[in-house]
Amino acid sequence: MKDFKHPKFPTIHIKLLNSTEDLTQLESLLKTDAQAVSGYVPQESSKDSKYMYGIFDNDQLIGIIDLIEEYPTKQGAYIHQFFLADDYNRDNLAEMLYSALEKTVQETGIMSLTIDDTLANTTFWNEQGYDKSTTKSIA
Repeated sequence: MKDFKHPKFPTIHIKLLNSTEDLTQLESLLKTDAQAVSGYVPQESSKDSKYMYGIFDNDQLIGIIDLIEEYPTKQGAYIHQFFLADDYNRDNLAEMLYSALEKTVQETGIMSLTIDDTLANTTFWNEQGYDKSTTKSIA
């Protein structure tokens, strides 16, 4: 994902999660086994198409975006997890992060985004255009 820079959130940045320290922070943030999220890859997909982006405030993990490209369709991407700590659900940060994600995947040729069923039917996702379906065209 491209660098996330916004004057309202100068300390927020995004990077791929891959170190043991990142996974330890992920486990603490989600209060569950980090392997359940980090190891999730649909059977029809491969680990090479999975990207776990950590959302950080300075060095503290405050959220994740778990994205799988070329799933469930070619030129599609699947958002398995999109989580932001409660303390950061303000000032439209989640909306700005989603917008940055959408722009990034469009630049890679992705034509649609599908959200996990557990994310659907919430105000946030409805406002992002997923009000009638878990799939949205972004072309």
